[in-house]
Amino acid sequence: MSKNITVMGSGNTGLSTALKLKNDGHNVCLFELPEFSESTSKMKENLSLSLLSEEINLKLDLITNDCNQAVEYSKIIILCVPAYAHHSYAKILSGKVTNEHIVVIMPGTLGSLELKSYFLDNNSEIPIIGETDTSPFVCRKTGNSEAVILGEVPNLGIGIMPKSKTAETINVLSDFFNGLVSYEDVLECGLSSLNPVMHPAGVILNAGRIEKSEGEFFFYNEGITESVSGVIESVDLERRKIGDFFGYKLDKVADSFHKAGFGQKGTLIETISSSDMLTSLKAPGVINHRWLTEDISYGIYTWSAIGEKFEINTHTMKTLIEMGSILLKKDLKKTGRKLKDLGIEKMTLDEIKNYL
Repeated sequence: MSKNITVMGSGNTGLSTALKLKNDGHNVCLFELPEFSESTSKMKENLSLSLLSEEINLKLDLITNDCNQAVEYSKIIILCVPAYAHHSYAKILSGKVTNEHIVVIMPGTLGSLELKSYFLDNNSEIPIIGETDTSPFVCRKTGNSEAVILGEVPNLGIGIMPKSKTAETINVLSDFFNGLVSYEDVLECGLSSLNPVMHPAGVILNAGRIEKSEGEFFFYNEGITESVSGVIESVDLERRKIGDFFGYKLDKVADSFHKAGFGQKGTLIETISSSDMLTSLKAPGVINHRWLTEDISYGIYTWSAIGEKFEINTHTMKTLIEMGSILLKKDLKKTGRKLKDLGIEKMTLDEIKNYL
């Protein structure tokens, strides 16, 4: 397969990933939805990537708002957009992707299931669909044509659907991404995402400080104290109980951070405090931020819905969903990713496992 690759989404992860892949020697197309064309139309011809403090000037091979161009450019499509945008991308890709394409969401939080469900409902060909458990880089878009990568995730967990295609798909993707580690399937990968475990509890319990300081403190290093970590670990326990029901042995959140390369093995506090990448991250500047809106509505809300379907207690998740809704003065369940969106609302356990 050629070294061409298409990255969809021009935000933090999208632009950073596109520039990193270009720096690695690949031919890169960057696509953004037509309704957000202003983001790409203002990009300079020469873009800047700060990679581990090294300043690099790069030029992407194609920047486009034409989905047909983006899909034709490469059979490998990397989708780097917020979870709430997965539906929009499913809609625009439907009828354009083929069963020869590979579409990977970075990160996914079960978005792979939403893509497949939409494609099936709209009689589209079904590509190989994958998702990762986190973003491949700790990164930020620092300007319209600039991005900074503070670090690369050395062990990037990935699930592939259908799971029978896992080994051969990872073999293809390994030409572009280092350290890919396979999950049994996309559901195990989606339940292994770290952001929904960490962010809702951390933001809610630091809400006053975030509002007062406008995020001027180090979220992981200062905001995740012993008491806050106790709530995070309660969310984590509920997540792992859901995993147990499906036959997965999900790692504890601290072990997941360690295996991903974010710190030494130990308690959650010990692991976080030993990670240069995590301890350098500031808190969000406002409460109304993706760390609540996305990581609740498309993270713990969806996990809790799976738990409720199979009568698994998710009391802490539900409490954080309610608290987040109160803080933001909007019902985060209303806009959340539902089991119907995933296409598994009426499926039994065995039917779900076979579907994957």
